[in-house]
Amino acid sequence: MNKETNQAMNLALRLLTARRRTRRELEVHLGRKGFSSEVISPVLEKLEYYGYLDDKTFARLWVEQRLAKRGLVKLKNELKAKGVEPELISEIIAEVEPEAEYNAAMALVLKKLQKAAGPYPLPRMAGFLQRRGFSYETISRVCRTLKDSGILSDSTDYYY
Repeated sequence: MNKETNQAMNLALRLLTARRRTRRELEVHLGRKGFSSEVISPVLEKLEYYGYLDDKTFARLWVEQRLAKRGLVKLKNELKAKGVEPELISEIIAEVEPEAEYNAAMALVLKKLQKAAGPYPLPRMAGFLQRRGFSYETISRVCRTLKDSGILSDSTDYYY
């Protein structure tokens, strides 16, 4: 390897030491640092060969770690922004258990309700979940559960 390739490899390894990254993230970062595509490509291939760079593992861990606070819609968008291939995103999202998103949304809502000083309007709760990237089906199910259990009163029932 020549000097420029070694510099690119060292920079890539330093970045991967801080946290896992996608191939696209490293490619963009190395490009911004002035490395040519002729240097970047072999570096990324070598990192993939040794297992330091794996978009599938990255996406799986990303979803696993962030599902507690975000819905699948937002996670899909985050992975897309990080340069993960759409087919891979679909595959990883399909691996998530159907109840996982609902459980995450319900846990967030219950935590929010504990902090609330009084009644919490149902539309506001739905908006909170929507901003977190939960699907309409999950939001509707959570709101129905809260309404049926009496946690949210009928006076706050505007939409559901």
